[in-house]
Amino acid sequence: MQIRAAILAGVLSPFLTAAVAACGEGERATLVPEETLIETTTTTTVTSTTVTTTTKPPIPDGVPAPNGRQYPGIPTDPAELAARLVEIEWLVRGTPLDDSAYGDYAHEQQMLYRHLGRHPELHAVLWEAVPESLVPSVELQLAGRQSIAGISSGDPPMNVPAWEIIEPLPADELLEIYRQAATDTGIDWTFLAAINLLETGFGRIAGVSTAGAQGPMQFLPTTWEEVSDGDITDPYDAIPAAARYLVRRGGPDDMQRALWGYNNTDYYVAAVSAYAELFESDIASYYAAHAWEIHYSAAVGDLWLPVGYRLDEATPALDYLEDAPWSVAPPPPAQ
Repeated sequence: MQIRAAILAGVLSPFLTAAVAACGEGERATLVPEETLIETTTTTTVTSTTVTTTTKPPIPDGVPAPNGRQYPGIPTDPAELAARLVEIEWLVRGTPLDDSAYGDYAHEQQMLYRHLGRHPELHAVLWEAVPESLVPSVELQLAGRQSIAGISSGDPPMNVPAWEIIEPLPADELLEIYRQAATDTGIDWTFLAAINLLETGFGRIAGVSTAGAQGPMQFLPTTWEEVSDGDITDPYDAIPAAARYLVRRGGPDDMQRALWGYNNTDYYVAAVSAYAELFESDIASYYAAHAWEIHYSAAVGDLWLPVGYRLDEATPALDYLEDAPWSVAPPPPAQ
C-alpha cells in the first residue's frame, strides 16, 4: 500500500488541537521532577506525581494561526533542548487531556522529536538529561522518528498539497475502534494506531495521495475492495478493514511481513513497529501522539498545516506562505 512519503516525513504531527495555553504574558509552563529542578517558583501535585514549575525565558513561538495555535519554537542549545524535552514529557503525563494547554505541549513534544530525529549528534547530550524512568519511551520515540526519516521521498516538493486538515475522532473513541478490530482479527490495537498515525495523523489529512490512496488508513480503491464494501473515508470502516488487510498479509503471526504488505519499505515497518511498541508500553504517548499536528516537509522547510488548512489544488509553497505565515517555523531566538 503506497503512502506519500511527505506525509510520513511530516506526521506525526502526525496530529493535534487545543487553544494556546495562558501561562502568563509570553511565558510557557514548564514541569520537571523535583530532583532535576534548578530554578523553582512553585510546587504542585499533578495526579500522583509531584512536580515543580519554572519561569525560564520562553522560546518564541510562531505567528498565531486563525485557530489561535502557534508553531512551537524549540531551543537551539543542545543542553537546553534536552532539558526541555524532559520537561515536556512530564507535562504531557501530568496535564489533563481537556486542558487547553495539552495540545500545545504535545505539539512541542512532536517538534522536539522531529528535530532530534534529524540530528543524532545531539543524542549524547540528550541521554545525560533523560531520567531512567523515561528512557524506554524516549528510545522508541527516537527509533520511530529516525525510521520515518529513512523513508526516501526524493527531492522535497515545491508545492503544498491539495489536502484538507480536519479534527480527528477523539483519542478514546479511536481506541475503542482499534480494540474492537483487534478482538475481531487478532491484530494488536497498537499496530492499527501506529498505522493510523503514520498514514494520516489519526485521520487529520483528508485528501488523496499521489498514488491514489484514500481515507484515514490510506487504501487504494482496488485494495479496499479486497477487504471492505464500506466507506473508505470512515474510520469505523477503514480501521477494521486495515486489520483484515494485515491478516491477509500474514498477521498477527508475522507482523513484520504483514506491515511490509501494507507498505513495502523496511523503514515503514520499523517506524510502525516502534510506535506500536511505544503505545503498548506507554499509553500516555498514544494520547500525546494523537494530539500531534500535521507537518509537511517541503523544499522551503518544515511547514505546519493546522486544522482548517484547505487547498483544492497543489499550490507553490511560497505563494501559500504569503497568506499563511503561521505555517513556517519561528526564527531561533537571538543569542
